Amino acid sequence: MTRNTQAMFRIDFSLRREVLFVVIGAILGAVTMVIPITLLYTGLGLPYYLTWMAFGHVIGVYSPSSSIIAGIAIHLITAISIGIALGVFLYKTGILNISKLSNGLLYGLLAGSIVFAVFFIPVYQFILAPEITRTMAAIKVSTTSQSGEYAATATTTPQYQFANNLTAIMIVWLIIHLVFGTVLGGISSSLSIRFGSRYRCAKCDISFSRIDLLQKHIQLVHSATPILLKRILILGGGFGGIEVLRQLQKAFQDDVAVDITLISRDNFFLFTPMLPEVSSGMIETRHILTPVRTFCKRAKFYEANVQSIDLKNKDVVIAHAIGNQTRTHILKYDYLVLALGDKTNFFGMTEVADNALTIKRVGDAIVLRNHVISMLEQADVEHEDLELRRSLMTFVIVGGGFSGVEVAGELNDFVRESIEHFYHNLDRMDARIILVNSGGRILPEVTEDLAQFALQQLRKNGVEVMLNTRLIDATQDSVKLNNGSLISCNTLIWAGGALPDKLIGNLSCDHDKSGRIVANKYLEINGYENGAFVVGDCACITDPHTGSPYPPTAQHALRQAKVATKNIIFAINGKPNDRKISFDYKTKGMMALIGKRNGVGILLGLKVHGFTAFFPCGAYTI
Repeated sequence: MTRNTQAMFRIDFSLRREVLFVVIGAILGAVTMVIPITLLYTGLGLPYYLTWMAFGHVIGVYSPSSSIIAGIAIHLITAISIGIALGVFLYKTGILNISKLSNGLLYGLLAGSIVFAVFFIPVYQFILAPEITRTMAAIKVSTTSQSGEYAATATTTPQYQFANNLTAIMIVWLIIHLVFGTVLGGISSSLSIRFGSRYRCAKCDISFSRIDLLQKHIQLVHSATPILLKRILILGGGFGGIEVLRQLQKAFQDDVAVDITLISRDNFFLFTPMLPEVSSGMIETRHILTPVRTFCKRAKFYEANVQSIDLKNKDVVIAHAIGNQTRTHILKYDYLVLALGDKTNFFGMTEVADNALTIKRVGDAIVLRNHVISMLEQADVEHEDLELRRSLMTFVIVGGGFSGVEVAGELNDFVRESIEHFYHNLDRMDARIILVNSGGRILPEVTEDLAQFALQQLRKNGVEVMLNTRLIDATQDSVKLNNGSLISCNTLIWAGGALPDKLIGNLSCDHDKSGRIVANKYLEINGYENGAFVVGDCACITDPHTGSPYPPTAQHALRQAKVATKNIIFAINGKPNDRKISFDYKTKGMMALIGKRNGVGILLGLKVHGFTAFFPCGAYTI
């Protein structure tokens, strides 16, 4: 290997983690040894626990049950210690790298052989064998004394068979140690490949689980005549985009001819269903954020905005800002996955857009929480103008879907409990949380009886729900409804709808009336089959059972991502008998929190409400 090739290597290595894998392998190897040991002694007519008793006697434990437990403990500790010692030696010297399964098995066989030759034979000959003989004699004497028999001639007793068959026994013990080594090497190598060291190409910034794959990558991709890569480009770091990334990395982990790149405007994955809980302070932001780079092992990641997409020429322009300067880059692709999500839809009402708070991104949740606290602080100070105080304590939420209902429930609990515990100049009954919905019922995603239960619970908890009512205008301190009423408030939260970004709407492909891209049953963009796929909120995919589009939810995005990935795999290395997979998914369930320890939902076809619905949501949150 040349010096330039070595310079491309970066090894993400943790000795503690690798030693842990060896420990796990050693424990399982030691447990596995019990089976052949049992067969060995049983075949000789001896109790299977004889070795454990002998180990216990060596350290001075003579009670039968205690000596067996002590012997097993010594056996495990010895196996673990030997495994760690050999593992550290191999890692420190670099003699053998177990990131390759064959090397792991070789390491295990070497470990088993060394343990047998260096440790077991001397210990067995000078310590264990004499103690086993004494233990067997004691067992024989005990047995004969209890039965009243006299065994004067014991030439065929087990202990004499044991002594006369020592060579055969040692051969069996060698096999037992090789079994131990094979399990040790196989388990520790498998864990290392799956969770251990990563071998990173410094030039491409991608990593492999095995060193031979990295060497192959450098040889084929960074040589004077590189191979032609299959380039897969994923746009979007939400549920759909991240799931496509995970599935592709799993499928092409060992294929250096496939290049995977993810583009996202944020360098973190956001668990959006929990944004209402963040806005109320029920959970912290770190609980719903995961760095995107933790997912990117075999893939590149660029934090950038997508500026343009050319489906015909198969290229994407991305842009990122450095101070006041914007830099652009052109990325070519062979396979494209669009998972760009959507944005808030204000239906052209600019005044509402200027004065409303939203709940789409993590920054929105933080801003909303800080704003609500600020309103309570100002209301606590205001003693003279009671109208202003009432306006500061009035919070209007627009939208009766999952997001709006959950925000209303969380905000209602947060405001009233905050007033009760911290703002003693205010009365919790003066706080107004108003939910405005244009439809005749809230939560259209669930059945009518569950929606009615949610409505009753919200009103019972103090939320004012206005049905068949639309907001038509807003200022900094008031909102206007279509029935002519004017509500004085300093907080307007918009959860009234979403639509795809203009970038999606401007693409030269089929769209539905809201601007989402129409996809076929294989999740391919019409007119760009086998090359461009779309999943998630920006996709319009027809449910074959209902004829209506699938709802833009996280669970649908995850399933769409899996189907799109399988079809990409088929397009790259599909066999003649393979077939594309069509998307056909039945919703497993839906849940909505409507307050503390209260919720509604449909789970596996069953209608649930109250704490029964809250518990799965709460558990999933944690």
